[in-house]
Amino acid sequence: MSQARTGQRDSINSPGPVLRAWLWIEMAGLFAVLPAFAAAVMDPKDRFDGLFSAIGFGVMADPPIAPGSFLMPLLLTSALLLALMLVFDRSYPAGQLWNWRAFKKDSRRIFGLFAINAIAMLAAAYLLSVTTDIMTIRGFDGEPTDAFLRLPREAPIILLFIAIGYPWLSAYPQEITHRAFFFHRYRRIVPDIRALFVLNALAFTWLHAPFWHWMAFATTLPGGVLFAWTYLRTKSTLAAGIEHAIYGWWLFFVGMGWFVFTGSVGS
Repeated sequence: MSQARTGQRDSINSPGPVLRAWLWIEMAGLFAVLPAFAAAVMDPKDRFDGLFSAIGFGVMADPPIAPGSFLMPLLLTSALLLALMLVFDRSYPAGQLWNWRAFKKDSRRIFGLFAINAIAMLAAAYLLSVTTDIMTIRGFDGEPTDAFLRLPREAPIILLFIAIGYPWLSAYPQEITHRAFFFHRYRRIVPDIRALFVLNALAFTWLHAPFWHWMAFATTLPGGVLFAWTYLRTKSTLAAGIEHAIYGWWLFFVGMGWFVFTGSVGS
C-alpha cells in the first residue's frame, strides 16, 4: 500500500498536459478572476454596470443587497470546500491544516516579530494621520473623522468582537485557501518554490481588490509575504492563521483596518 501511495504522489507531482492546463486555469480562476469579478461588482463608481447588463447579468449592476455582504459567506464556503479537497487528497498531509506542535515551536518567533512590527505599524498609521488625509474616513455619525486609533478611542467593544470573530471567520479561512491549498495544489505546476512564493503573495494581495483602495494592497502585500513564509517554515495552517489574526487585529486597532473593511468601499 505504501508503494502505491508513493507512486500516486509521484504521478500527481508530475501532471500530464491536460491536468497541467487545468491547474493553471483553476489557479487563475480562483485567485485572479474571482477577486476581479467581486471587485467589479463592488466598484464604487459602477464602471462595470454596462458590461453586466450587456451580458445578461444586470442583477450584478444593481444587486438587491450590499455586494460586500457576499464576501464573508464566499470566503467561508470556499475555505470549507478547499479544506475538504485537501482532507480527501491522499497526497496531502492533512495534519498541516492544524499542526499545533509546529505553531508552538515557532510561536516565540511569531510573537517576537509581531512586537517589533506592531510598533512600526503604529508609527506608520500615526505618520499617515498627521501628514496626509488618507486616514480621514467616515465616522459612526457619518461625519469625517481620523481613523488613527479610532476603535480603541470610540468603540473598544468592536475590537473585542474582532478579536473573537476575526481569527476563525476571516484569518484562518484565508490561510486554508491561500496557503494550505495554494501551496499544495500548485506546487506540481510551479516546482520552483521561490516563484510559487511570489505568486502566493501576489494572490493574497489581489484577494483584497474588492476594497478599491491602494492601501488595501499596501497593507496586505507585506502580510502575504510574512504569512507565506510562516506556513512554509512550519507547515502549519494554524501558525499562519494565528499570525494573520494578530496582525489583522492590530491593523484595526491602529486604524488601517478600515481599508480592508467591506463597509469602507466607496467611502
